[in-house]
Amino acid sequence: MPQVLVQVVTFLTPVGTLVLLALLLGFAGVVFPAVWSHHPYRREAAHRVLVLLLRVAREGLRAVRTLWSR
Repeated sequence: MPQVLVQVVTFLTPVGTLVLLALLLGFAGVVFPAVWSHHPYRREAAHRVLVLLLRVAREGLRAVRTLWSR
């Protein structure tokens, strides 16, 4: 397991590894409550946040593609 972590950090650089970790923690903090919560209000709130995050990510990728194509 430690060798895998070393290879990931080497491949992504420390900054890339931190970004990946932040994305995974954000995913776990939003998607898991949306799926496994017994309370409907928590599922609805997590769903709204997930939709918002996906919309922002889509717009960000669109902006990057626009800048990349120039």
